[in-house]
Amino acid sequence: MILLLITATPVAAESSTITSISPAVGYTGTSTAVTIAGTDFNESTVKVKLMMDDETNITSTITSHTTTSIVCKFTISSSRTTGDWDLVVINEDESEVVEAEGFTIRDPMILTSISPTFAQANNDSVDFDLEGTGLSDVSEVYLYNEDYDNITASIDDTDSDEITGTFDLTDADEATYDVCVLDSFGTAECDLSFEVTSDDVGSIDISSSPVGASIYVDSEYMGTTPDTIGDLTEGSHKVLLVKSGYSDWGKMVKVTSGSTTTVDADLSAITVATTVRTTVPTTVPTAVKTTIRASTVKVPTTWPTTTTATATTAQASPVEGAVVLGAIGIGIACLPRKY
Repeated sequence: MILLLITATPVAAESSTITSISPAVGYTGTSTAVTIAGTDFNESTVKVKLMMDDETNITSTITSHTTTSIVCKFTISSSRTTGDWDLVVINEDESEVVEAEGFTIRDPMILTSISPTFAQANNDSVDFDLEGTGLSDVSEVYLYNEDYDNITASIDDTDSDEITGTFDLTDADEATYDVCVLDSFGTAECDLSFEVTSDDVGSIDISSSPVGASIYVDSEYMGTTPDTIGDLTEGSHKVLLVKSGYSDWGKMVKVTSGSTTTVDADLSAITVATTVRTTVPTTVPTAVKTTIRASTVKVPTTWPTTTTATATTAQASPVEGAVVLGAIGIGIACLPRKY
């Protein structure tokens, strides 16, 4: 009897595949919901991670999934490394399907300023300078207002912190618009404001005495007097003239479409009070130097006297001696003679 042993060979399950990731980009400091389309994902349990060499994995939170679609959310901290990460789907049996460099982490787009902030309708060439961060991948700049069509700019140059370009405002509606940018992943960032103003304009002819005053119209420097400031929208505008040594001159000036308003300012010189400072000298005590000198007058030395126990002999004065001798002579003369 021959026994035939037949062993059944298991049929290998079809491997999972990833067909699309949307969006395929996330930004540091944000949470991003991602939809992954594919085939043969495990119906009961799946995990989705982002992986990069020398970096800690980023594990998503699964919102919902089927065998052909996974919806998950990645929370990306601001300290995460930017660049391309592998997106990995892990089935319940630990089998993995990898989309190499399928997800990009970038710094967020931030808009900080645009110059100018307004322009007139029907101006077909309005140059602008848009500044911010994370702008290197911007593919489109446009003005958005929900009531009107978008106004898309022509981009001249783009880098990470600045975009230059031109708006064509031909037939643009007068309104305030949001400034928006769109990157190559389809992510839009709208911030800042841009106003399209009326093209009903006039001008102001400004002069001053003396000339050479700086002109400011609505706080914007326009040159020095005398000058004519044109393309001003119809309505009131604040005119300010500033010149060193003179008081500032300001006035609200009404502009009428198609006409020129004349302004002639007489500037007032600033009077500078002259202060004369009188200094009263402080009395300074004068030190008088007193010199005491030894007297040069010689004081006669007292005549010497000799004192004995029995008698005192005084030296006779020469005058006194003469008197004595004279007296003796007279006495001798008076004596009688003997014959």
